[in-house]
Amino acid sequence: IAFRHDESHKEERGRLIEKKKLEVETFKMERETQAMIARMNIEKPKISLMKTVMAAQLISDDIIAATFNEEWTLIKNSGILDNIVPDENQREEICNFYIKYFVELNDMYKFYSAVNSGGGTHTLEYIELSKFLTETSILGEEDSNAILRIFVDSHIRSGKNKGVRPSIHSEIHRHEFFVALIKIAIYKNITLKRKEISKLRKKGHQVTLSIAKLPSAPKALEMIYHEFLSPVLENMPAGSKMRTAVGSDYVMILFYDNLTQLSAVFEQFAEESDEEGINEKYLNDSGELSMIPDGSMNCQHFGKFAADTGFVDSQILGRRFSAHGRKHSIMGNRASSSVTQKDVRQIFSASQHDSDDNEVEQKKVADDENLDHHHELMIFSEFLEAVARLGVLKYQTHAKGKDAEKQAEVLSHYECIKLAVKQVCSASKSIPSSPRAA
Repeated sequence: IAFRHDESHKEERGRLIEKKKLEVETFKMERETQAMIARMNIEKPKISLMKTVMAAQLISDDIIAATFNEEWTLIKNSGILDNIVPDENQREEICNFYIKYFVELNDMYKFYSAVNSGGGTHTLEYIELSKFLTETSILGEEDSNAILRIFVDSHIRSGKNKGVRPSIHSEIHRHEFFVALIKIAIYKNITLKRKEISKLRKKGHQVTLSIAKLPSAPKALEMIYHEFLSPVLENMPAGSKMRTAVGSDYVMILFYDNLTQLSAVFEQFAEESDEEGINEKYLNDSGELSMIPDGSMNCQHFGKFAADTGFVDSQILGRRFSAHGRKHSIMGNRASSSVTQKDVRQIFSASQHDSDDNEVEQKKVADDENLDHHHELMIFSEFLEAVARLGVLKYQTHAKGKDAEKQAEVLSHYECIKLAVKQVCSASKSIPSSPRAA
């Protein structure tokens, strides 16, 4: 390059410069990769311990399949799909669809189940299903009668609710929400389309084969997901991206390095924590014995935590809805980084694990007649995931507008989680010593 400085060698000089740039970039990437591998090897004990602590939250494909198969068994045994999807192969396609998109749809169900504070954060009320359908633009307010009919008809009566007639005041569970979604897809993409075709023919219009062809039930369900739900999910502090971030090695190390303070904060807000019986123990970098709390908190305690640690804006604390013009309950369109109590309820709900193996939770539910399900309680692993979700919701700004210079910086999930952890640890010293007694 140095000896080809005159004008006649300009083209060759440019080629050599680009080649050298590529070599430098390749070298930098290889060095960063090796440094990352070396760091991960050093930090393996931290990662291993935190993955044990977070085991209930780190769901694998096998766990997803097993969890949904339990839900599908309830649906299948009820016979509720026998008439609306009589073809067994189509029912199998629907089953595979739900397994594929389980994480996204499960998070969406949990977020919307917490929209209305009138019920629990683990069941869906009629008003919440209606809000889900209208906010995602699947159906409109003019379809309210159809929405109510679908809500009522999606109930699978079993156990203590077998003799209870479903109504607008009832609640549906996740497997019933999956049934409702199938009914919604058929109504939207088959029933309404058939009526539209019939109207056109009555008016004398010619209907082409491409228009007249109706989708199958599985195809109608996929159309609902890709056209209406996927765009919403892109802007949620949830779904596969969130799950991947929470389970990443970097976040595991971050949690480990701040575990003592995070544990202390959790214990301050936990409804009860057995100080004698600790589930897990570990040695921190100073060789000091630290403990993993085994208590739990309810949604109210988690709301107090979010307020006391500064996640909830004090100016909107106590308001039921955000004053910043958010169109959706779970989406962006945020004019500020304010977090509302509704957001807190949704994150409490979305962070719940689906395992029934936690003996402490099961005993708590069995002993308390006011509790119906462990999803009404938050254990430590769920608390850590909730902190991560709070961070993404509060700190990840969605860039708006066409002017690139005016667009806000979009932080990565990890950077948001890091800021959230820092906020919790910084606020821990100013938190009252016994908030659970308040």
